[in-house]
Amino acid sequence: MLLKTCLPVFLAIAMLTFSSCKKKKKDNPAPNVQEETLAFELPEVQVGKYNMAQDSTYALKVNVTSKLPEKGVKVTLNVATETGLIPLPQDDIADISTTPFTITLRHLKPLKTYEVTIRLASLGNTGNVTPPQVFFLTNKSAE
Repeated sequence: MLLKTCLPVFLAIAMLTFSSCKKKKKDNPAPNVQEETLAFELPEVQVGKYNMAQDSTYALKVNVTSKLPEKGVKVTLNVATETGLIPLPQDDIADISTTPFTITLRHLKPLKTYEVTIRLASLGNTGNVTPPQVFFLTNKSAE
């Protein structure tokens, strides 16, 4: 008899306890800001083709054509010889927060051709990465 009267009371208390411990949703959750797909252009370079440098350095203008991410972008640069793909070390590029910006390629050897690959990645969204843009650069100086 005691079981018949105590059981409903016990179940009611248990239900109230579990329902009050449930995590409550926020009334106004922060909106999930979606970044625009990152895109850029190299206005002074013929992408996929051969370009000329006049000495051991080459200033390369980069223009981000999409909306620049809030946290900025990271530039990945790879410069290697066209034949053999031997890497040519370059200076580190600081994170970018303005557009357009300039990258200076250095240590270009005379009469050598290099394959230059550039890619941008959002600092706020690891999945927002541009496809690589590749061009070839020949140092025409004879030093």
